Amino acid sequence: MRFSVLGPLRAWRDGTELPLGPPQQRTLLAMLLLDLGRAVTTAQLIDGLWAQEPPDHALGTMRTYAYRLRRVLGHDTLLSVAGAYRIPEEAVRLDCRRWEELTAEAQRHRASGDYSRARDAAEEALALWRGEALMSLPGPYAQRQRTCWAERRTELLALRLELDLALGRHGAALEELADLTSRHPLHERFTELRMLALCHAGRQADALAAYAAMRSTLAEEVGVDPGPAVRELHQRILAGDPVPALFPAPDAAAHEARPLTPSPAHAPAPLPTPRQLPFGAADFTGRRQEVETAVAALRAPGVVPVVALSGLGGAGKTELAVHIAHRVSEEFPDGQLYADLHGDCGRPAPPEETLERFLQAFGVPTQTMPAGVTARAALLRSVLAGRRVLMLLDNAKDGEQVLPLLPGSPGCAVVVTSRARLAPLPGARFLSVGVLDPAEAQELFARIAGEERTAGETEAVRQVLEMCGHLPLAVRVLASRLACRPSWTIAGVAGRLVDEQHRLDVLRSGGIEVEATFRMSYEQLDPAQAEAFRMLALPRLRDLPLDVVAEVTGLPRCRAEDLAESLVDCSLLETPAPERYRYHDLVRAFARTLTPADAPVRDLVLGRLLGLYREALAGRRPWANPRDIATLLLQCAQEAPAGLNLTDASTLLLDTTLTHDCGHGALRLGRAANALLRHTVDRGDAPAEARVRLALGRLLVEVGSATPAQAELLRALELCDTHALPPVLRAHANTALGMCFTHVGRHGDAAESFRTAAALHQDAGDHDAAVPELLSLAQALARSGRVPDAQRTADSARVISRSLASPRLEAMVSHTLGTIADELDDHPRAAGHFRAALALIDPADHRRTGRTLLALARALRSAARAEESAEAAARAADALAADGDQYGTGLALAELGHAMADRGGGENAQRARDHWTRAHALLAAIGAPEASPLQRLSGAPRPPRRTTPWPSWAPRDTVA
Repeated sequence: MRFSVLGPLRAWRDGTELPLGPPQQRTLLAMLLLDLGRAVTTAQLIDGLWAQEPPDHALGTMRTYAYRLRRVLGHDTLLSVAGAYRIPEEAVRLDCRRWEELTAEAQRHRASGDYSRARDAAEEALALWRGEALMSLPGPYAQRQRTCWAERRTELLALRLELDLALGRHGAALEELADLTSRHPLHERFTELRMLALCHAGRQADALAAYAAMRSTLAEEVGVDPGPAVRELHQRILAGDPVPALFPAPDAAAHEARPLTPSPAHAPAPLPTPRQLPFGAADFTGRRQEVETAVAALRAPGVVPVVALSGLGGAGKTELAVHIAHRVSEEFPDGQLYADLHGDCGRPAPPEETLERFLQAFGVPTQTMPAGVTARAALLRSVLAGRRVLMLLDNAKDGEQVLPLLPGSPGCAVVVTSRARLAPLPGARFLSVGVLDPAEAQELFARIAGEERTAGETEAVRQVLEMCGHLPLAVRVLASRLACRPSWTIAGVAGRLVDEQHRLDVLRSGGIEVEATFRMSYEQLDPAQAEAFRMLALPRLRDLPLDVVAEVTGLPRCRAEDLAESLVDCSLLETPAPERYRYHDLVRAFARTLTPADAPVRDLVLGRLLGLYREALAGRRPWANPRDIATLLLQCAQEAPAGLNLTDASTLLLDTTLTHDCGHGALRLGRAANALLRHTVDRGDAPAEARVRLALGRLLVEVGSATPAQAELLRALELCDTHALPPVLRAHANTALGMCFTHVGRHGDAAESFRTAAALHQDAGDHDAAVPELLSLAQALARSGRVPDAQRTADSARVISRSLASPRLEAMVSHTLGTIADELDDHPRAAGHFRAALALIDPADHRRTGRTLLALARALRSAARAEESAEAAARAADALAADGDQYGTGLALAELGHAMADRGGGENAQRARDHWTRAHALLAAIGAPEASPLQRLSGAPRPPRRTTPWPSWAPRDTVA
């Protein structure tokens, strides 16, 4: 098959053009073609198609595109591999690959002095274009590629024009250059070539006019002067000096006849072979995937591979780059070059200085060294042509610093490190260097501090590494301090690291400071970036959604995103997901040292975030989760008590407990509630106190503490009655009290509480809120033996839910009817109700789907349908795991184990024990009481099948 991307995207099989479908489908194909031979993940494809605003069903839409393309292209052309897609290199011919081959051929012939063949290759490459690359394709990826390929086309066009001038074709070149300089007035190389052509034609005045026009345009539109090369040419023309030739010999015929290699009689002296790679650390640890990826990229044939490593200061980029370079050094026998470009310290090395050092390494005398970046870069490319040389460029500031240093001919390879992503490097393979995984960090720590020493304090080692954030530099510094201090214990060091304010003080050793490497990055930020870096560290939120970034910085979302992304590019922020940002723990600690602890701006920011999270919670924004809300509330209560708005804080706390099943996050919210409670009592704010006590009571019910929960809820009701607080608070308090009574088996009292809550909601006209209360009342009546009353109550709830046309409420009704049937041991009927509920639940609602599947699995097992029960339990475990519900996942795995045991047989018995073991690990980790029987089941016979009533609607079920 043949594909074309240098123009409109087109495809042919045996000369017949193929239909490639709608524009976005074609963009997906373009992404796979431009990464030919490599697997492109679904996440990368979605990002390329829609960037930060994917549609609700982006994954399904993307898979539909891939399915349609596979039908057109064939299954051998478009492969699906582990959550990614790939087009094999051997399956297709691609015009841009041919373009790259011809471009490399042109560079090679130019370096060897065969300008005629070089021009022919460049002209053939340019003839492959049929318009703008990926013409008319939508999406951010296509736009980026159009920009990149336009730059590469412009560079090759400039090369072809250089060759025209070198071959004496000034007239034709002048006409083309006049057009190009009018269309690209800021492209200095076109103006420089035009000036040279005009001078060779004896038109020095026109050359000076061309320079003046470009200088005026640069000043007006960009505010800069022309570069050194064109300025030098301008000075030569003004002084009447001879204009230099582009290349040594302009005789076209001589070049066409010249062999590519000189005759032995005139062979030049052999060049030196530089071996400049730095020392490779003997304790290098981990990074297997990054090393293998980089090594494979550096071995790519027919191109000049560039591997660009970027990441946070202290992540070990240089150490990794040196290790990679030593790994492949024998494959580059003509030399290895190294330069520290000092881009991390604000004083980047000028490219002309680095070029001079590299040329000197190959024996170029100082007295014959050409002036200017352009001439030196051209000479280095000529020196490297036909040779296999590896170049390691460390600590680059940006792509502009690197571009002049790159070789021009296949056979050479480059490794670059930088704290920023070097976007302007066309064709580079970018690798992000993050922190070590826990096992790698532990291995590095033990190698430096001593195996015997760390083996005796494994828990302390784990704590120390967590507080270092597994950052390689921090791990190395701390391990080195311990290695030099035999009397220190690791547990003692862990105790010193607990205080975040002084953590960076501990991470210093022998003149190496973790804080110093962060400060170098910070000092290179512009004022807006620096302010955002400081302010975004004020809230102690683990993740910073884009809305939070906008609120903290006071900017519109689009500008806030640009600012956050610029900090990501500087490796001072991470972006774990679209529109989501995060500090490394040590970077946050550093950022917080830049703002005084009592800064009023912190109180202002925290207060604004309380209001933002209230709005987000009301709008059900997914990022407004209980974990982050608890963190924010606790920080407000502890760090900003004077300016704390108790109305906002208490309302946010209560809304969170009402909106979310907080799971094991209830403990964190409970700490925040206790901190807020002290402030409400001290200030005598009865409405806020009632809301906090109500929230605290609900949380205590969730963690199974019925007695203190009842006390808080009764006090909340007392405050509601004494101060005539809104009826909705009394309704919520009665609901929580009903949950509390249910937990301890007082089903009659629970029924009264739920009945009161339902009546209050109905009196307020909130029938939507009344339905769940009626369903809870139905379950309480069923459990107290009043089944007919329970059925009538459930029917009343169904009438209301149907009048509201709410599938969510209909699903709740079906679930409750299933629970009542299960209480009556009518398990087949219960299973039918649960299946009806599943049909109404949005599949994206993993929590509700998973819990309904869990209830179905229990009903099926009670009906002696073990195989169906196992299937439902497995689906429940998957759904709850996708929701991040550790508690629910543990219950589902336990139920799966019970179903497998009921199926009988030695293999099923072992599988049951495996599921119970996994369930026990999950539940024990969060302190759930259901973990205890599972520990026994892991090695004990299966207990009898459940026959007693089992409440399945409440979030805190128990495992029998």
